[in-house]
Amino acid sequence: MKKRMFCLLVCICCLFGCVVPVFAAEGDPVRRFLIFGCDESGALTDTILLVARNKKTGEMSVLQIPRDTYAAYTGGSYRKLNGALRALGSEDCKAFFSRALGVPVHWFASLNLKCVPALVDAVGGVDLEIPMDMDYSDPAQGLEIHISKGMQHLDGETALSFIRYRSGYATADLGRIAAQQSFLRAFAKKCEAMGALTFMKLFWIAAPNMKTDLPIHEAIALSQGLGKFGFENLAFETAPGEALKGKSGAWYFVLSREGTKNAVNRVLQPQVAVGDLQFDPDRVFDRPQDPDFHRIYCSPAALPGKKG
Repeated sequence: MKKRMFCLLVCICCLFGCVVPVFAAEGDPVRRFLIFGCDESGALTDTILLVARNKKTGEMSVLQIPRDTYAAYTGGSYRKLNGALRALGSEDCKAFFSRALGVPVHWFASLNLKCVPALVDAVGGVDLEIPMDMDYSDPAQGLEIHISKGMQHLDGETALSFIRYRSGYATADLGRIAAQQSFLRAFAKKCEAMGALTFMKLFWIAAPNMKTDLPIHEAIALSQGLGKFGFENLAFETAPGEALKGKSGAWYFVLSREGTKNAVNRVLQPQVAVGDLQFDPDRVFDRPQDPDFHRIYCSPAALPGKKG
């Protein structure tokens, strides 16, 4: 049973993140884990997750941050959060998120999503309700997405197309985030019915495409807690804010300072509540010289997906 749960943990962990971390500090029962799902080139991240688990209560929760979130993580001109891993590396990424969000982040993992088709095919595909007809063509990227609305059985390549699709959602990247979360639950449900040999197969598929600093003993301890808590009880929340087109024509997601601070306190379970002085002390999520960016940042609780 332990072997099965550990392998399930690794594979789900890789697929955007049902994973979690180690002790924050002495006396702090919460573990936090930063997870990136990278595109096939490995240059940018498609998925950014912060996962927390309370060892005492068994409660697990996930805060997902939109990949297009504006953040001044370097002095360079590229300010979308999906470039942070490439620019900073894993250790500095943990330090950046820890300071910006006001809570310690202890462990890190990244997965190249090119292994998703093999992972999904290894469990025989997944059944998922598709919310709309999905059609998208980008010859430059070699990307063709064509999935019909309704209940569908997705093989590996179709599953990858599903989690990458975003052009048809009214809320753009936020729509894709919701789709990724529904896929993750469907994949987890399918995995729970698999035998130990399948779990080992998933592990060997994922391992060459994954980087992590999570110690093996922590992964084993986590898998035991995950088995007791259950994937169906995993709570997801997306950082609140609004989508806004910058002067360059590029779309950004601007976090609401107050709304995101409250989400951090709910989801990441800090031992001491994050206050105004601890959250984003360097204002890396703000762009004060741009009135529209600054308005959203200062809003009490911007509506997720609303376009400015």
